[in-house]
Amino acid sequence: MLNTPQKSQIPLLIGKKTRISKALILLNSFPFKTYQQLHLAFENASEAIYIGNELFPSSYFELSKPTGKYLPRFLLKLLTKISKNGFVRMIGNANCPGLYFPRLQEIYTTKAESLNPKCGLLIANILGNESIPNAIVIQAEPFMVLKIKNEWVHFGDYLNAMNSKYRIRTNKALETSKEYHCQLLSHHEANEWIPQCAKMLGHNLKEKTLVISSNLSAMLHTFSRVLKSDYVVFGYYRNKTLCGFISAIPNKNELYAMHIGLTDEAANNQLYQRMLYDLIGYSITTKKEFVSFGRTATEIKSSMGAVAVENSYAFFSKSTSLFYLVKLYKNYFYKSKKYTLRNPFK
Repeated sequence: MLNTPQKSQIPLLIGKKTRISKALILLNSFPFKTYQQLHLAFENASEAIYIGNELFPSSYFELSKPTGKYLPRFLLKLLTKISKNGFVRMIGNANCPGLYFPRLQEIYTTKAESLNPKCGLLIANILGNESIPNAIVIQAEPFMVLKIKNEWVHFGDYLNAMNSKYRIRTNKALETSKEYHCQLLSHHEANEWIPQCAKMLGHNLKEKTLVISSNLSAMLHTFSRVLKSDYVVFGYYRNKTLCGFISAIPNKNELYAMHIGLTDEAANNQLYQRMLYDLIGYSITTKKEFVSFGRTATEIKSSMGAVAVENSYAFFSKSTSLFYLVKLYKNYFYKSKKYTLRNPFK
């Protein structure tokens, strides 16, 4: 049960009516009750917040391993310091991105019924990239979503739908990674596979500033404990050694890819691509409507047929100085990633 929210003075303006593509609708179809249960199990879960008349979970915003790669170091240090005392809150939870978004349907102003008076900066991950009055909106990397076509009965049908250039690339990736054998890890006791998977996940994230929990093992345990059989984890072995894993959450009509980790050697052997192809095969076999690959590796995922779903971070603040600090970052430091979207199909 969500805690009863308490009032604060953060003005919150929630979106405009806009045309939403089918991909956007699909991406926002995760069951809210399940999302709440998962959210509340994380250590950074906080009080609920009202968005209009809808009660929505929120969390403490966490920053760890600030590398300065995407943000100036001085700004990272400042955000890290103020986030530790609950000054920065997030609608939803960064530990489970892409599962559920605040629904932005009409222009209306309300008070963010939030947390406690200490909250000075509120962050929301929203679908689309429209401007919102009284907020600073910064575009995020797109979520990559593949629609599973009705005529795809098995993986071979998906391959045959590609043009020859991308079919050759796919077959090469499968051939290069053929020595890696897939096993379902989530059928085993969590302590048997989570420590190794957390280590590989941490290795892949070592050059990035994290907004997820720094305790990756505890985070994976939370997914496994709360979702149980609704959290599937595939491990990839070579010579009886676990070299990579990918986890996903199957919903009624969708599959959400969540975490991925692998060794450097496995990455060189195109295991990353192989794991994504296996999720496509799994989605076809289990008759899903789409698979969400999450963010990052935009060009690779688009070459598999995934389309980009725009999303952004909206920043709200009752502090004028903090509001302009975020605005300063957007205007002078923020650089959107450049990528080229591919279409592999005939």
